Amino acid sequence: MKEEFVAKIRENIISHLDIDDDMLADFNDDTIIFNTGDDRPNLGLDSIDALELVTMIFELFGYDVPAEDVKKLYSVNAVAEYLSEHGINE
Repeated sequence: MKEEFVAKIRENIISHLDIDDDMLADFNDDTIIFNTGDDRPNLGLDSIDALELVTMIFELFGYDVPAEDVKKLYSVNAVAEYLSEHGINE
């Protein structure tokens, strides 16, 4: 996967989801963004943030994520992989 593609996703997630400096200290491309309801460390973002992520993906890539797929978008790398699987990689 192209690093530029992953970087574009990372930068847009940070800006669209208002990830602050405190969150950025522990943020990498595998960081779980949303509270998944288990004990895994995460940034604790909520369902409103998930909607923002789906909107961001549509605005950037023109892809409308089905509601049942939103849970697959849990990290920068997961978003990049999901989009690549759907033919979007730039």
